[in-house]
Amino acid sequence: MRVTVIGVGRIGEALVAGLCRAGTSAESITVVGRSMERTFDVAHRHGVRVADLRNLPGECDVLVVAVKPQQIEGVLTDLGSALRGSALRPVVLSVVAGMPTNRIEQFLPSVVPVVRAMPNTPMTVGAAVTAIARGAGATEHDLRLVESVLESVGEVLRVPEDQLDAVTAVSGSGPAYVFLVAEMMIDAAMTLGLDRVTADRLVTGTLAGSSAMLGVGDVGPVQLRAAVTSPAGTTAAALEVFEQSDIRRTFRGALTAARDRSVELSGVGRPPLTPASADQH
Repeated sequence: MRVTVIGVGRIGEALVAGLCRAGTSAESITVVGRSMERTFDVAHRHGVRVADLRNLPGECDVLVVAVKPQQIEGVLTDLGSALRGSALRPVVLSVVAGMPTNRIEQFLPSVVPVVRAMPNTPMTVGAAVTAIARGAGATEHDLRLVESVLESVGEVLRVPEDQLDAVTAVSGSGPAYVFLVAEMMIDAAMTLGLDRVTADRLVTGTLAGSSAMLGVGDVGPVQLRAAVTSPAGTTAAALEVFEQSDIRRTFRGALTAARDRSVELSGVGRPPLTPASADQH
């Protein structure tokens, strides 16, 4: 499989690294970046090829767009021009937040299928969970190609596109919630008299080990929590404080706020681009 990755930030490089680990030939991977220094650095580190939007590889099965949201329209404009001037018909996989497939499709030739994905930052360690949604022209074959790329960095789920804002709130932003819990536990541990190094090792080790338990067998978080909680014991005392603070309502509110912000950033309700206006960007 031949893959071109536009964007060599953390997500773009993590995907390149994952593909290489999964056995994709480095010669089949091409990177395109705005900073030539960064692009050649990534290419040298992983042994992959370099190109630019005006000179894309002659063959490509999946073309990944992994740029910053503020760069996406300019990149898509250049990409659309490049694809209209070539025989390339790759699946375009966007991992850019806030850009629905129907807006991406307006920049590209109608025969180019689009798939949108919401990965999360654990892809940098090969432990992502990524949701994908098909655009209007994407086929089952296109989805399988995309899955084969994204499975190199973790698990892949299919969802309808109208659920991607909720996915963003849960898994896209989710690592930050876990890191905040770690930060708060470390701070609290230090108030109990532990030094920072000890507190850090206890907390990060506990969270890593507990997360690993979540992925084993059919035992879910409710059962796992119950197994740790002895009646009238230390864990029960701590959990009572959490429940009294209405932590469940706080989490629901936080995820709802993240979902609503994702909807706002995606521009739902904005007038659609016309092919003419897309060409003017």
